[in-house]
Amino acid sequence: MESLNTRQKLAVDSVLNGENIFITGPGGTGKSFTIKYIVNLLKENKKNYGLTATTGTASVLIGGQTINSFLGIGIGNDKISNMVKKLKTNSGFNRLLTLDVLIIDEISMLDDLMFEKISELLSVIKGTIDDNNSNKPFGGVQLILVGDFCQLAPVKGLYCFLSPVWKNLNIRNIILNELVRQSGDKLFQQILGIVRKGKCTDNIIAVLNSLKSTKFSNNIIPTKLYPINIDVDKINNIEIQKLKNKGNKSVLYKATLFNTNSKVNYDVELTENSQVIVTRNIDIANGLVNGTRAIIKYLTSESVLIQKVDGDIHTINYYKDFNDLKKTSYILHMPIKTSYALSIHKSQGMTIDSVELDLGSNIFAHGQTYTALSRAKNLKSIKIINVDKASFKVNPYVKKFYHDILDG
Repeated sequence: MESLNTRQKLAVDSVLNGENIFITGPGGTGKSFTIKYIVNLLKENKKNYGLTATTGTASVLIGGQTINSFLGIGIGNDKISNMVKKLKTNSGFNRLLTLDVLIIDEISMLDDLMFEKISELLSVIKGTIDDNNSNKPFGGVQLILVGDFCQLAPVKGLYCFLSPVWKNLNIRNIILNELVRQSGDKLFQQILGIVRKGKCTDNIIAVLNSLKSTKFSNNIIPTKLYPINIDVDKINNIEIQKLKNKGNKSVLYKATLFNTNSKVNYDVELTENSQVIVTRNIDIANGLVNGTRAIIKYLTSESVLIQKVDGDIHTINYYKDFNDLKKTSYILHMPIKTSYALSIHKSQGMTIDSVELDLGSNIFAHGQTYTALSRAKNLKSIKIINVDKASFKVNPYVKKFYHDILDG
């Protein structure tokens, strides 16, 4: 364990002792690295484990699956009895029946109700081989939860740590506090430590305002992060028009709606040589998930040829979003969109070499400012478009949670 620091070693020892743990800490403290180390140990000890995350992008970063995909529960809105019945028709039931350890990364985005539903599902399945498991949270499966509640909150519902199930798990909290991502920039580390708590001083505002004049070397085009989609769309439209003016081919991919009255427009126009992002979990094993960034190399009327940042080439075809379990209602669309700019939500879990940020009055959610800033490696890699002191905020429940576990 020479490559681990003291707190990472504590996490590993706790796992080996069979404890339920929560690995937390600021962005860039090596949480994903710790997961990978633990996974290797689980393999050595021949443990059946599930390596999952709450988002497609995060699952790829750790080499796993989304939690819903691993459990085989779709979007998870069905009754537990129906979920179990469906799982019994495939290999999903036996996989969960023999599960020893469940790892869930980016836990901050898992709401309390889904947390409880997953616990109940595993309790029912594990209860079929041992009645005692029926009354245990998560059916007695060992949990390794990873994430930072100071970052983005669940899209709906409450934080999962507010669930009674969380309290019944006797979780050991392990706070990683040695910044790895920003290790070469002490000032940036100090700023992130303060901002993470929802605070902001006049000195921090002055430093961030000085970043409005940042110039990137080698003609680097920074990834632009914005809190709201209207600004994201504006930037993307400007860049696409530049490509069109140079003669790059564009194709409009029309969506087909079957037995649904959806008011959302799923039509998308794509342009060759543009930067794009995949918007669905198409092929997790090959890294084609919600959040994968790429460049369009070639367009046909029915497919899109893309090149990922790692150089791999893939063909993307039309994708079906089913609206019901019987699959009688669906939307057929091209699961790609232009991404010269990204929303802050889409950036969680990423490390971005050059980033341009809007931290102004459009920041609307707790943790957005901190999440955006902590994507960067150092202050030199950040350009600030706008900054507002009021955008630095943390949820009161999160503030109390961390206060309690620090004192506990």
